Amino acid sequence: MREYDEIYGETIPFKFMYYIIIGEGATGILFLVFFFLQSSGSFIPDADASAVFWLIMAIVMLAVTAFLTTLTKLDISITQDKLKASFGLIKFETPLTNIADIYSDDRAGITYGGWGVRVARLKQGMTLAYSTFGYKRVVVELKTGKYKLFIFSASNPEEFINTIKNRLRRF
Repeated sequence: MREYDEIYGETIPFKFMYYIIIGEGATGILFLVFFFLQSSGSFIPDADASAVFWLIMAIVMLAVTAFLTTLTKLDISITQDKLKASFGLIKFETPLTNIADIYSDDRAGITYGGWGVRVARLKQGMTLAYSTFGYKRVVVELKTGKYKLFIFSASNPEEFINTIKNRLRRF
């Protein structure tokens, strides 16, 4: 949901996550089938794994699947005074006045530890990256806080950079 004071925003799909969701969900359903088969006694009757084991595994896998469905898109927005990012339930925001520098980056996503939400220790300091496949990234150097760099994917990185630089001139 977009904020009323949003100046610029993008929603970036993370399509690779759908494949992971399908795999996790299928595994959860398979474990649920094992639970029902084990409960009926027709599935490996003298095995060590009880029906409760299969039920717990199914619940865990389906819970992970539910969580992963929240990670299918990256929302980035610039409001009057903040830069906000949301990768599902995982959110980050910083005041625009906390931005020391901003620039685009076209290095591979593996530079920051891969794709998705990543926390890495680079030579510049702790880095938080919200990265998806197929999109260039924007690097935000922060003045204070836990992270020295915040990196995110954007479909139009130059527009983000120009918008933030224009806002910073007003402070």
